[in-house]
Amino acid sequence: MGDQYCIIASNTVTGVCTALMMGQRKKCTMMLDATITPISAKHTSISGTLSTTNIIMATWSRMMWQNVMDRAVRILALGPFRSHFIAATGTIGGN
Repeated sequence: MGDQYCIIASNTVTGVCTALMMGQRKKCTMMLDATITPISAKHTSISGTLSTTNIIMATWSRMMWQNVMDRAVRILALGPFRSHFIAATGTIGGN
C-alpha cells in the first residue's frame, strides 16, 4: 500500500489519498478516483470555544459549566445527528 496524504480544501481536511508509484516517484493524483477515500469517522473531530459576556453566566462555577457540557453531549447522542457521532465529550478548560 502507498503512503497516505491528506486532501485539504479551504483549510479543512476533506479526504485521504493513497500515493501510487508513477514512474520513479510516488504520486497522489485526483485523476485516479480509486486512490481517494473519505476520512474515517473515527478520525474526525469537531471542537470549538464558547465565551460569554453575560454577567450571570460569567460567574458560573466550573461544575455548572460542566453540567452544560454534559447536557450538550447528551443532546448530541440523542438528537437527529446521533448517527454522525461515534463518541462525544465536553470538557471545561480554563485559565
